[in-house]
Amino acid sequence: MAVFFFVINLSKWIPYAWLGLLDWRNMATSLVLLPLAPVGVWIGVRMARSISPLWFYRFLYGGMLLTGIKLLWDGFA
Repeated sequence: MAVFFFVINLSKWIPYAWLGLLDWRNMATSLVLLPLAPVGVWIGVRMARSISPLWFYRFLYGGMLLTGIKLLWDGFA
């Protein structure tokens, strides 16, 4: 699965570059935020282990629902 997602994410570089989204400012922001990625993973693992699977999935699905509603709102606006 890791190789599959690596290839998928790698294939996004060409369209991102074509749209002009790969500039030094975005790269600098990514490099600054990169050290926070392990912290986010650690928090997620602790959360997943500390609550019941039922509530974990409810939280996850609620977040996906809110994200979907927001994306639909942006698409129609």
